[in-house]
Amino acid sequence: MASNLSSVGLFALSAAQTNWLTPVWLYSVGISIGFVLALLLLAKIAIGRRIPGLNQIYDNHSSRIIFGIGLAIVYLGIFFGFSYWYAGADDFYEHLPVLAMVLTPISLIIGFGAWALISKRQIGETSSVFGEGFLRWLNLFCILSVVFAVGGYFLSQANGLGVVNPVESPDILIESLTRLPYAGTTEDTFVIPPTTEGKPHPIAIEFNGAELKAVDYKANKKVLLMVDETPLTPSAILDLPTSTEQSRIFQGGLGTNLFPAEPVEQLYVANLSDSDAELNLVFQTGPIYSEVAIIPVLALCILAIYVLFLCLSTLFPKTFAVAHSTFKTEISQPVYLLAFLIGFFFMVGSIFIPYNTFGEDIKMYKDSGLTLLRVLAIFVAIWAASKSVAAEIEGRTALTVLSKPVGRRQFIFGKFSGISLALALFFVVLGFWLMIWVAYKPIYDFKESSKGLAEWTVCYQESVHMLPGIFLCFLEAVLFVAISVAISTRMGILPNFLICFSIYVLGHLTPLLVQSSSFAALPTVSVFANLIAIVFPVLNHFDVQAAVNTNAQVPLVYIGWSMIYTAIYGTMTMLFALVMFEDRDLA
Repeated sequence: MASNLSSVGLFALSAAQTNWLTPVWLYSVGISIGFVLALLLLAKIAIGRRIPGLNQIYDNHSSRIIFGIGLAIVYLGIFFGFSYWYAGADDFYEHLPVLAMVLTPISLIIGFGAWALISKRQIGETSSVFGEGFLRWLNLFCILSVVFAVGGYFLSQANGLGVVNPVESPDILIESLTRLPYAGTTEDTFVIPPTTEGKPHPIAIEFNGAELKAVDYKANKKVLLMVDETPLTPSAILDLPTSTEQSRIFQGGLGTNLFPAEPVEQLYVANLSDSDAELNLVFQTGPIYSEVAIIPVLALCILAIYVLFLCLSTLFPKTFAVAHSTFKTEISQPVYLLAFLIGFFFMVGSIFIPYNTFGEDIKMYKDSGLTLLRVLAIFVAIWAASKSVAAEIEGRTALTVLSKPVGRRQFIFGKFSGISLALALFFVVLGFWLMIWVAYKPIYDFKESSKGLAEWTVCYQESVHMLPGIFLCFLEAVLFVAISVAISTRMGILPNFLICFSIYVLGHLTPLLVQSSSFAALPTVSVFANLIAIVFPVLNHFDVQAAVNTNAQVPLVYIGWSMIYTAIYGTMTMLFALVMFEDRDLA
């Protein structure tokens, strides 16, 4: 531990600095691994394009359908298999509908996109897409993460060169990562004969005491559990009373040295009764630092972004040509840069604001950070849609674009995709920036309240729970992109802002309006409230700030349903936008 240092300076070697940056180093490692996997994917695509036969499948219509659906089924089976292994049989079958609705379209995109990517006619195209537009900025973000991850490891080996030590015990963290696949539950039932002559009965069971998280037991007789056949101290003996239900023993709460922090191959049990005892033991193990589980999660997220972007850009080249142009235009706008700067400085400066919440300042900081991120993103979405769609229609630029081999559908969906990509970059950078400073907030609060030094695990827990909230805020912003694009096909920027502001207010009040209408005496009130709930998006689905503030786990199934809701409502809104734009006179 680096806790022998007490300084909280940002640019001086200190335990506070290390505890703050260790979670950031974990995130950087996950992003770096995802980036390396994306580079390997690019190499795999380049090899596939040079294999005769494979590089011509997508060019043939019938082969494209057969092989595309076949590969999609293979990927869907892999995704279902992983979900079954990760969640268990009961949770898997319970959440099968939401899994099918989320994973089926993703599998189809990858199934058809994979053959399109290795098509012979795509030679030279993917590398240009990989180095331009959205992926160019994502590459820069990932490269900075690689530099921090690799540099942080070597700096740690050199004790930070007396300046900055970005990570505590990186070797143990890496070892924990390698042990992650072996985490799980081991259950065994033993029949223990009565103990005679004080000699306990040996039972064979293997686990690593350093990785032991919990032990559950069930015994029909009173037994003693010990590590050594002849324990030297009573503290090495655990008295297990009769229990017909599973009782849990936490390793950290035993107050005994019964389980040493080393590999154990057998235990000893003394049966104090005069008949055979049946003992059921359940050992739950995990890596020494279970926090490393975030590394594969972030790696898969980064890889998924690259895979989906490359597949969609190859499957819909005209739409993504418009999206690419829109993205480059929007990220260079002063409003976009201003929103970036506001978020950048607010997230740093508001750390030092005294919220006077009697020890709950970090909750206020997380709440205000997420709220600011959401509001800035929605503002940018509405502004970008108004300038990109309405302004181009009024300025006849849209007519010039549509004179090329680009249809009105490609134009609308391209604008929507380009603005969504600009927001995705906005959330990736500012969301990560917010997580960095949320990790620092416990360090500052502990110092201000004279609580000592916050451990890096505390900083990690506070920051990692921001991820679901950031992602759901992004989904809400994407909904407003669709709504704003639809409005921009007929109206200018001022009506767009007024309508979207009304939708934002009503969308967050929808559950309250529907609940209040049930107590109303007039049936028209109930009808109006339910009409609002149908027409306007229920934005409370994307508000999990209460869970984020209390570090509660947001279920993956909830995030899945939110993605489905966003896809359904967004698709309906974009269809409405197409209807509005189809007969719009551009001349």
